[in-house]
Amino acid sequence: MKIGIIGGGSIGLLLSSYLCEHHKVTLYVRRQAQKETLNEHGLFLANMETPFLIHTQLIEEIGEADCFIICVKQHQMREVFPYLKRVNRQSPFLFLQNGMGHLEKVKEIKNDIYVGVVEHGALRKSDNRVNHTGKGIISVATYRGNANTLSTLTDKLNQPIFPVVTSLHWEKLLAKKLIVNAVINPITTLFNVSNKEILTNPYLYNLAEKLCYEAAMVLRLEYNTEIERVKKIANQTGENKSSMLTDIENRRQTEIDSISGYIIENSNIEVPYTSFVYNSVKAMEYKNRIGKAYG
Repeated sequence: MKIGIIGGGSIGLLLSSYLCEHHKVTLYVRRQAQKETLNEHGLFLANMETPFLIHTQLIEEIGEADCFIICVKQHQMREVFPYLKRVNRQSPFLFLQNGMGHLEKVKEIKNDIYVGVVEHGALRKSDNRVNHTGKGIISVATYRGNANTLSTLTDKLNQPIFPVVTSLHWEKLLAKKLIVNAVINPITTLFNVSNKEILTNPYLYNLAEKLCYEAAMVLRLEYNTEIERVKKIANQTGENKSSMLTDIENRRQTEIDSISGYIIENSNIEVPYTSFVYNSVKAMEYKNRIGKAYG
C-alpha cells in the first residue's frame, strides 16, 4: 500500500520504521529541518546502525495515498485538518490519538474514519531516531466507514512483530485507553516518576485508584476491570517515562485537555481527584510558558 503517515513524533517515527519494509511510506512532518534530516540520513530505530529510507514531505505537500495514519497529538490536530480536507475522499483515515477530544472535530471530514489505540512505548530521541521502549499491539475500530475496509486495512498493516488487530467497538476501545492515560500520565508527570512507581508507592497507588474510579464512572465502565488494566499496563511499561512527563520536561504542551479535561467536561458527577491533577498539570504548563517567555 501507499501509506501517508502524518506526524514526525515518536509514534509517527515508530510506525514509519515498521511499515516501510512492506509498504511505500511517505512521512509528513511540520518542520523543514526534520524533513531534510530524514531524507538525507534516514530513520534509525533504537540502536540500529543501518537506517530505514523514508520519503519525507512537509504536511503542506500532502499528496495521495491508499490510507493516511494520523499520529499527531490532540492539540496539533487543528493544524493538520485543513490539509486532510485536501485529500481524495476515497482514502480512509486512521486516527491514533490519546484521549477522545478529537472525535467531534473529525466529523467535519468526509472520508471513512477509523480510530485506534497504540499500546507500544516509543521515545523520540531526535528528528530521525526513535526508541521502541515497549512492545504491544495496535487495535483499530470503525468510527465511520465500512467494516470490510477495516478488515482489509488491518490485514495489510498487521505484522508478526508489529501486530495490528480489529476491535468491534470504537467507543469502548478509546474509553479504556483514556482511563489508562487519565491515571498513569498525570501521576507520573506530577511526581516525576516512571510508570512502575504507581504500583510500588502506596500513596501514588491510592491516587491511581481514585482517578480510575472517577474515570470509570464517567465513561460507564466497570471499575474493577479497569483498575486491573491500569495495573497491567503500569507493570508492562514499568521503566517507561510517560509521554506527558516527557512533554513537560521538554516544555511542550501536554494532552491533559483531551484526557483529564475530557473526563471533566463529560462528567455529571463530582470528580475532585481528576480536577486536581488536571489543574496541577495545567499549572506546570503555565509555568513552562512563563519560563519560555522570560527565559
